[in-house]
Amino acid sequence: MNQRMFFLDNLRAVTIFLVVVLHVSLCYMKFAPQWWFVVDPAQSMFFTYAVMLIDVPIMAIMFFLAGYFALPSLQKHGMPRFWVGKFKRIIIPWVLGVLFLAPPAMYMILLSRGKAPSFVEFWSGPFWTTMYSQSVFWFLGLLTLFYIILSGCYNLFPSLQGPPRVSRNPSPLLSILFITITSVIFLGMNQFFPVDTWITDYYLIVFQPLRLFVYLLYFWLGILAWKRNWFTRQGYTPRLLPWLIVCLVSAVVYLTFKGMMHARGTELPVQLGNALGFNVFAYSTLMTGVALFKIFVNSSSDFWKSFSASSYGLYIFHSLAVYYGAYYLLSMNASPFIKAPILLLGSTISCWVLTVALKKVKGVSSVL
Repeated sequence: MNQRMFFLDNLRAVTIFLVVVLHVSLCYMKFAPQWWFVVDPAQSMFFTYAVMLIDVPIMAIMFFLAGYFALPSLQKHGMPRFWVGKFKRIIIPWVLGVLFLAPPAMYMILLSRGKAPSFVEFWSGPFWTTMYSQSVFWFLGLLTLFYIILSGCYNLFPSLQGPPRVSRNPSPLLSILFITITSVIFLGMNQFFPVDTWITDYYLIVFQPLRLFVYLLYFWLGILAWKRNWFTRQGYTPRLLPWLIVCLVSAVVYLTFKGMMHARGTELPVQLGNALGFNVFAYSTLMTGVALFKIFVNSSSDFWKSFSASSYGLYIFHSLAVYYGAYYLLSMNASPFIKAPILLLGSTISCWVLTVALKKVKGVSSVL
């Protein structure tokens, strides 16, 4: 366990990059959400399918990896130092992001439609009432809540304080049970909330009801994976080919039922197919990603070191780069297949460079 798992660092970095890809694709997809920040008239169904597929596994992977690294950090540093670190790395970016980066992101909804008041008027009024959102920082708020739950359980259950167990391969029943539970939760919440509903009424915590407990379970699956020595040299590693096949098949199943949800979203069989497709696809993508990166991207080269080290900054800053970049590209008369790569590369490189520069500022490196 003292061996650095570069493939997990790189998987996390690429997952964050896919978050950027998702947000760029939303600007050029057909049938974009009416509230999306910038909707370009240059659209393609290619980006619609990209959004539907990328949206499913990325946060499940993020919460899983957060759980995987949380318990060893807590054991190594102890509760006080653990929370000092989380205060710097999670809570400070969360609070500053909500106060100073989320408002200009939400302002773009009005600005891109020619309905914007002054920014000061927006920030002091609509943002805190009808247009409140944490933008991409909802993840940090939810992660803080999960760390609080872990901290409470750490004191209640001594087994969490012990070292990882002797490694053993998980039973196939574990995967079946996990997918079944997450699908039941997803389906159950769907009886009360539409699939893509966001809850913003509580201000501190912003979440999607159908996914809240699913993400919590992925966080705890990550803890279980560390406790059982998964992904170590002697531990369990998913087999690439079987999980890749499951991933591809479930992607087709999910796209089929997701398309049916728009017309028949109140029918229980359709909701069940959507729930199963979503959760099988999310879980199999996680396992495929781990297997793929352990085989092919277990690298500590200069590129991967820099990309991994800058990925958190990419997550924090990319929303403004994407939304305002998409806004200025509205005037370009070009195909979405030209605009989207320009926006993606420009946003990624600018946030990468900004993060590298900020890391050299005293006191900032501990946050980024």
